[in-house]
Amino acid sequence: MTIDNRQQLLGTINAQITLNGTGAITGPILNNVLDTMVSSALFYTGAWSQYTSYAPLDVVIYANNSYVAVSANVNVTPTSNAAIWTPLVSSSTSVGGVSGSVQYNNGSGGFTGASNFTFNGTALSVPALALTTALPVTSGGTGLTTLSGANKALYSTSSSTMTAGTLPVTAGGTGVTSLTANNVILGNGTSALQVVAPGASGNVLTSDGTTWTSAATTGGLLNVQTFTSSGTWTKPAGFGANSQVHIQCWAGGGSGAKINNYGMGGGGGGYNDRWLTLSSMGSTETITVGAGGAASTTNSGNQGGNTTAGSWVTAYGGAGASASYQSGGGGGGQLSAGSISTPGGPLFSVFNVSDYSTYNKIVYVGSGGDGLNVQTLAQDAYIHGGGGGGNSNVSLPGGKSVWGGGGGGSAPSGTGGASSFGGAGGAGGNTTNGVSGSQPGGGGGGTATGTQSGAGGAGQVIITVFPG
Repeated sequence: MTIDNRQQLLGTINAQITLNGTGAITGPILNNVLDTMVSSALFYTGAWSQYTSYAPLDVVIYANNSYVAVSANVNVTPTSNAAIWTPLVSSSTSVGGVSGSVQYNNGSGGFTGASNFTFNGTALSVPALALTTALPVTSGGTGLTTLSGANKALYSTSSSTMTAGTLPVTAGGTGVTSLTANNVILGNGTSALQVVAPGASGNVLTSDGTTWTSAATTGGLLNVQTFTSSGTWTKPAGFGANSQVHIQCWAGGGSGAKINNYGMGGGGGGYNDRWLTLSSMGSTETITVGAGGAASTTNSGNQGGNTTAGSWVTAYGGAGASASYQSGGGGGGQLSAGSISTPGGPLFSVFNVSDYSTYNKIVYVGSGGDGLNVQTLAQDAYIHGGGGGGNSNVSLPGGKSVWGGGGGGSAPSGTGGASSFGGAGGAGGNTTNGVSGSQPGGGGGGTATGTQSGAGGAGQVIITVFPG
C-alpha cells in the first residue's frame, strides 16, 4: 500500500482500529490522539511537484535543498514564496563549502564545508597538512619551521629541542663540513676532529707523546743518494748534526787498445771512500762522476776520468792501454790515477826481473794493479785499486779487484777482470770489438782487428746518511 498524504495515513490507521472488549480504548479516542500526532509531525513527500496539493508540515526536496510547507498550496515553488515554504535548514545553517566538501557543525546552528577534506562519492581525500607554527618535539615534531641550508644534519640538543647543522662529535659526527684530501684525521675529544697534512715528501707521522705531526725522519731510516752521472747532492732534512755520512766514489775505467796482433785491456777505475759527520758537509755538494775512457778505433786506449764528491773524496781513473808499449793500462789507485803499465799509488813492489813466470808484486791497500808490456798476467788490485789491463796478445785476463773496477782483457779472447763491488772489466776481441767495461769503473777490453776497443765503464758516487 502506498501512502501519499496525511489523510491517507489517518484513514489507514482508522481502518485498523477495533474494539477489544470492555475497558479498551474506543476508536474515536484513539483516532483523536493519532490525528493530533500525525497533524503536528513533519511529513516527507519526496521531490516537489507542481501537481501535488501540499498540507502544512509537508517536506519536499527542491534544488537539492529541503523545504517545509507553512500552509496548504498547489504549484507554488518552494523558493518563490517564503510565507508558504520555509527551508528546513535556514540560511544561517545552510550547507557551506564547495561541491563535494565534507560538512561539519560550525557551532552556530549551521554547517561549514571543510575544503581540506573532500569526498568524491567514493573516497575521502585529505591533503597535506600545512602548519603555520612549528610542531614541538613533545608532539612528535622537530620544533623547527625551516632548516638552515642544504646538507644539514638534524639532531637533538635536549629532550625538547632539535637543531639543524653540522653534526657534532657528541652526536656521532665529525664537527666539520669538509676534510682535505689525503690528510690524517686525529681525535679531539668532544670538539671537532683535527687533521694533519702530509707535509714534505719523505715525512713520517711522528708522536711527541701528546699529539701527532708530519715531520722529516730523525732516525731509523737511511738517506741514500746515488749518482751514476754528475749532479748535486742535497743535505737531507730530519737528520741530526752528528749523523754519520759515508761517501763512496768509483772512478772511470780506461779503454782498451786496438792494434794488430796486440789488443791490450784498459785499467780499472780506483775506489775511494770516507766517513764524516753531516754537519761537516754543506747544504749541497757538487758531484763529478768520471767518464769511462772512450773506445779506441786505432792504437792506444783512453784514460778514465777521476770522480769527486765535493772536496771530500776523489777516486782516480784507470789508464788506457798503450799501443806504443804494447802494455795494458794500470789500474787507478787510492792516491793517484793509473798510467801506462803503472798502477796508481801507493805502491811497493818486489819482483824477480829475470823470471817473469814467478813475477810477484806486493801492493798496499790503495794500489791499482799494473799491466806490464810482457806476456805475464795483469796485476790484481788489492782492496781499493782498479785491476790492471791484460797485456800482449795471448788472451791474458784483466786484473781483479775488491772495490775498484776490474781490468779489461787482452786480444784475442782474454776475459775481463772481476770485481766484488765495482764494475767488471770487458773481454778482449780478435776480429770482433773489445767489450766495454761495466759501470762503475770496469776497464775496456782490447781488440786486434775489430772496429774498436771496449770503452771503460763510467764512475759512480753513493752517499749514505745514517741517523744519529
